[in-house]
Amino acid sequence: MASGTRRNILRRAQPASFSVAPHSGSWDNVNYSEALQYDPEFSGPIKNRSCTDILCLLLFVAFLAGWGVVTGFAVIQGDPSRLLNPTDSMGRVCGRGELQNKSVLLFFDLTRCASPKVIATGCRTTQVCVEKCPTTNWFYDPLSNEEENMRKDLICQDGIDPMDTSFGVLDLIKEEKCAYYYVESKAIGHRCIPTDIAQHTNSIIKAIKAAYGLDTNDFEILEVLFKAMKNVMRLAVFQKVAEGVFQDVKTTWWVLLVGFGIAMLVSLLWIILLRFISAIMIWFSLVAFVGLSGFGAYYTLNKYLTLRKSVDNSTMSRAEFEYTTEVSRFTELETTWLILFIITVTIFVVCLLVLIFLRKRINIAIALIGQASKAVGDIMSTLIFPVVPYLLQLIFLALFCVVGVLLASAGKTEYRIMCSEDGCQCQDIKENDTCIFEDFNKSSCPGSSCQFFDYVVDPHIPWLHVYNVFALFWSMFFVSAFGEMVLAGTFASWYWAFNKSHVPTLAVTESFGRTIRYHIGTLAFGSLIIAIVRMIRVIMEYIDHKIREKTDSKIIRCLMCCCRCCLWCLEKFLKFINRNAYVYCAIYGKNFCVSAKNAFSLIMRNIARVVVLDKVTDFLLFIGKMVVVGIIGVASFFIFSGEVKIMKGYLPEMNYYLTPVIIITIGTFFIATAFFSVYAMAVDTLFLCFLVDCEKNDGSAEKPYYMSKDLMKILDKKNKFKEE
Repeated sequence: MASGTRRNILRRAQPASFSVAPHSGSWDNVNYSEALQYDPEFSGPIKNRSCTDILCLLLFVAFLAGWGVVTGFAVIQGDPSRLLNPTDSMGRVCGRGELQNKSVLLFFDLTRCASPKVIATGCRTTQVCVEKCPTTNWFYDPLSNEEENMRKDLICQDGIDPMDTSFGVLDLIKEEKCAYYYVESKAIGHRCIPTDIAQHTNSIIKAIKAAYGLDTNDFEILEVLFKAMKNVMRLAVFQKVAEGVFQDVKTTWWVLLVGFGIAMLVSLLWIILLRFISAIMIWFSLVAFVGLSGFGAYYTLNKYLTLRKSVDNSTMSRAEFEYTTEVSRFTELETTWLILFIITVTIFVVCLLVLIFLRKRINIAIALIGQASKAVGDIMSTLIFPVVPYLLQLIFLALFCVVGVLLASAGKTEYRIMCSEDGCQCQDIKENDTCIFEDFNKSSCPGSSCQFFDYVVDPHIPWLHVYNVFALFWSMFFVSAFGEMVLAGTFASWYWAFNKSHVPTLAVTESFGRTIRYHIGTLAFGSLIIAIVRMIRVIMEYIDHKIREKTDSKIIRCLMCCCRCCLWCLEKFLKFINRNAYVYCAIYGKNFCVSAKNAFSLIMRNIARVVVLDKVTDFLLFIGKMVVVGIIGVASFFIFSGEVKIMKGYLPEMNYYLTPVIIITIGTFFIATAFFSVYAMAVDTLFLCFLVDCEKNDGSAEKPYYMSKDLMKILDKKNKFKEE
């Protein structure tokens, strides 16, 4: 009974050319429409077609017009200088108006700004605009007898005269009218950032103790000091690493360009070799990827065992691990190499199992990739075309960023209550409440201050941000769909040319014209569906973030995780349906719903081939891309780590040798993706055409197969009229 059921499933998975007599079974009620019928006039993408999904086109145009209105509002109301130039605690923009000569922002206590809460609550310290950053170090010392000199060194808010003896120095500091310390700094982004704050940690803590009269014998006071120390050290770590990475990029920019150039040449060479020796290249990719992952597993295991036996490995304490500024120190931990070993050995085992159990299906996938390589080789302009959608996506992304910045800078100043580490010492005042700067009396509530927080116009601004985000999603998915349909029409023209010499000379241009003229509405329809799902995913992420802040319930978090996972799967499924719908629309010129329905029915009638063959093909292309990335990544690692002795004299000195390695590897991934995305679209298009070919034709003189000889040989098919 079980074997009979399997035979029924396999028969239904095959196209019409493999069909047998009707049979009974549990799948008989499933109807995915009849197989495609032979059309003697069909010879590729249909020429006589009409515009599709016009209503969606009008909706898309109206939406873009609305985006233009939002952009106009943002331009009129926004003031990007508010974001480019910092704002002091009184809501005044540095470098503008009365502060024209004071373009740099100074934080009275930078340790309060080194906290994740800064994003939501703002920095809990007074901020003033100054002409230039401090070039010396100064710390409040109550034991100093030179009060006059101390007053001269004070940096205070506007309108506060430090030489006015009616106020004591300690009073000025406690009310945060003057800073109780500052260190040598330099302007970064119009903000004073200490050049080396770590070496002044002890002096800063002493100044904090003196300013607030803290006693180190109190446990709570020790906790405050520990938090201050932790913030200072984190800031120092981030600053040191950021500066080191920036210097590395600055000194090795030409090396990075050379690396990107080599990545482009390797990717192009890979594509060219696929054109002539696709089978050899695919098998080489598989073996090379398995070999690279196996070597990675061996190398990481060897490093782990070596460090485990080493006595020096235990000298790095947990505190040193948390605050170390040397990225290379992480490679000295045995845990790092153990994690890398687990990852690489897992990849090795998975690839080896795929290679063993799917070797027969791999031959069919190789034939399909070989046909795709011939199509790309005959129409080389397809390798250049992706530049067009990439440029369009960059334009939409830039527009989104500009509108977002302008909307963020639109509005009037808003002030909020900022509390010290000990909290606001008033019952009727809570942190983050709005306040009026001119009317706020700090002396009535110690530990609190009224400071500038943000610019606010009206409650409609957040909705405009939502509109802007959704516009980004829709436009980006639209451009991506446009590129897919143009390439689909191009490769379909190649497949359905029985004699490949009859392929249109300007196949890309013709497909481009057909898409622009007839199917913009279809692209708008498909991209709208994906954009809605993506927007729902973003909203779910926001809800999940809020839930994590308010509750620790594992049940709720588990449910949210399930919802997010389901939405991710739904988006992937819809993208798969959309991609095949675009291919079907590029061939037959039908609207989105009809194309999606027919493409889905065709796929379901050949579900066994789709699940196995199409996914194996995608896996092989992914392996090829990863081999290119792996070759460049491994080569750059050995070169910059000093393993290649010959290259040592030609490379500049670096703070972190991993900086160029990571940048080149990431850049190589995007470069390889740009080349292999064309191949992926070619494979998907030719695969759908192959399924149509199997259903419509039978190899006779009236209905010959259009597939390649390799595919016919593997599937045991033949064009009988050629033999006759």
